[in-house]
Amino acid sequence: MHPSVSAETKSNLRRSLATTAHIAGSTHGFYRYPARFHPEIAREIICAFSSKGEWILDPFMGGGTSVIEALTLGRQIVGSDINSLARFVADVRTRPLSTMDKSQIRLWAQRVARELTQEDLSWVPRADIVNLPSEAAIFFSGAIELMRHMFPRRSSFARAVLLRLGQSTIDCRGFNMPYRSHLAKRLPELVEKMISGLDDLVENCRESGTPKNAITGRRLLLHRSAVGLEEDRRIRHIIRRPQLVVTSPPYPGVHVLYHRWQYRGRRETPAPYWIANVADGYGPTYYCGGSRRQNGLRNYFQTITHAFTSIRRIMHPDGRVVQIVGFSDIKSQLPAYLEAMEHAGFRDTRSSELGGEPLQRRVANRRWYANLKGDIDSSTEFLLVHRISR
Repeated sequence: MHPSVSAETKSNLRRSLATTAHIAGSTHGFYRYPARFHPEIAREIICAFSSKGEWILDPFMGGGTSVIEALTLGRQIVGSDINSLARFVADVRTRPLSTMDKSQIRLWAQRVARELTQEDLSWVPRADIVNLPSEAAIFFSGAIELMRHMFPRRSSFARAVLLRLGQSTIDCRGFNMPYRSHLAKRLPELVEKMISGLDDLVENCRESGTPKNAITGRRLLLHRSAVGLEEDRRIRHIIRRPQLVVTSPPYPGVHVLYHRWQYRGRRETPAPYWIANVADGYGPTYYCGGSRRQNGLRNYFQTITHAFTSIRRIMHPDGRVVQIVGFSDIKSQLPAYLEAMEHAGFRDTRSSELGGEPLQRRVANRRWYANLKGDIDSSTEFLLVHRISR
C-alpha cells in the first residue's frame, strides 16, 4: 500500500492543476485530442500514487497523455479507449522508429511535397469525404497513395503527420483551405518536428531505465469499452494488478467532438478516421457516454457504474482511482457521479487523503457544448480520489 499523501504531494498536485502552460514536448504535440489531460497533471498524479515498475491503468486514455507520462516515469501501463482514433494516436506516440524508418518517412514527405504541387494529378485517387475541402482531399489522397508500399510502422507515423497537418489547417477554421503548395511546404517540416518529439520520448524513457527496444512491451493499448474490461484476455498477462487508475472519462452533459473535425461554420467531417485508416461509424453520444438530454444523463451514469465495476475487479484492492472530471451542472452532477462510483464499489477519499478545499481547475478555451445558457460549469474540472470500499 502506498503511504498517505504528503504535504509536498498535495502542493505539487495543486500547482499542476493551476498550470496554464502550453501542451508541448515529447510526443504530446502529435495530435490535439479533445478534452485531453494536461501532461503536468498526469505526471504529478503518477508520481504521487505509483512507483517505478508498477502497472497503471487508464480506461479512458484518449490520445495517450497518461501513457506517455507513465512510460517516461518508468511505469507500465494499460490504456484503453472506445475510440479507434484514440488508440491509433496513442500507439504512434509511443512506438519508436528505427534510423531506416526515419529515412524512408523523410523520403516520402519529400516526394509528396514534390509530386503534389505538379499540375498533372490524374494519378491521385479521388476521395469523397464529407465536408473535406477539395484541395485537402486531393493532397491527402495523393499522400496516402504514395505510402502504399511502406511498412506499417512507417505508414502509421506518416498518417499521424497527415493528421496533425489536417487538424492544424482544417479543424475549427473559418476561412478557405490553404493551397496544396502550402501543405506541401509544411509536411516535411512536421515530419522533422514529430521525429524529434519521438526521439525525446525515447531519451526520456531511457533516462528512467527503459531502453528503446522495451518501450512497446511496457504498454498495452486496447480499442474497447471500459465496461467488461475484466473479461479481456489480453489483460491476463499482467501479473501485478494496477495500484493506480489514472484517467479522465467523458464529462456528463458535455458534448465533445471526439470523432470529427469542424470546418467553416461547424460543418463536421470524418476526415481524421479516413486519414488514420481506422473504423468509425458511431454518433457523438457513443463517444460521450450519452446525450445531453435527461435520458442520456441516466445512460451516462449507468455506464460509469458499469465501467468502474469492471475496473474494480482488475485493480489492486489497496489501489486508488484518481481522475479528472468536469460537469455541465456541478450542483446536480457531481453528487450523481460520486453516487455512481459508490455503486461501483468505491468510496470518495478526497477529504481524508487531500484535505482542505476540493482540488479543481478552471480550463479556458475548451470547445464544449452543453444544454445550458450563459456560462457552463464544464470548464471547471475536479480531481477525484477513490479507493475500493471495504
